[in-house]
Amino acid sequence: MKCRLCNSNCTQLFTAKVLSKYDVKYFSCPNCFLVQTEDPYWLEEAYANPINSTDIGLLNRNIEFAEKAKILIYFFFNKEGKFLDYAGGYGVFTRLMRDIGFDFYWQDPFTKNLFAKNFEYDESQSSIELVTTFESFEHFVNPIEEISKILKFSKNIIFSTNVIPKPIPKPNDWWYYGLEHGQHVSFYSKKNF
Repeated sequence: MKCRLCNSNCTQLFTAKVLSKYDVKYFSCPNCFLVQTEDPYWLEEAYANPINSTDIGLLNRNIEFAEKAKILIYFFFNKEGKFLDYAGGYGVFTRLMRDIGFDFYWQDPFTKNLFAKNFEYDESQSSIELVTTFESFEHFVNPIEEISKILKFSKNIIFSTNVIPKPIPKPNDWWYYGLEHGQHVSFYSKKNF
């Protein structure tokens, strides 16, 4: 299998049970240290509910990210600019940032916008100062393609994901593999960032 980031040949690490029924192979890239699943044939089932039921930290995480993003925007970006939350889920982060006073917009083709109605991103809008995308990189089947899409909006990105520990944990030793929901397919290291 080829690495989704650098196209090097990967080596198989282990097989893990995803969605309690699929035996999925996980691979490691010796060049950039990306860990990835085999081609994710189970994703349609995994995204039957885009926000998985095990994500019990969704609201708290959005509040924390809003506090951190507010400070970064205030000191490093044009506060009067337009901002985009890419893969914005239910729109919680966009709503929080708009309530703080930033001109934020929401984009997510897979999830219903519940909290930022009427603030969906429209490509006819003027340039975007900054894109935020939290807890999305691990969902990217084609990371380079997705990052290229994000960079078309803005050269500035604030994102979050969990970096895979060293040594690489076994399937049941790291919760971030997300075996129960099957939505996480790419895991990054400090080196590949």
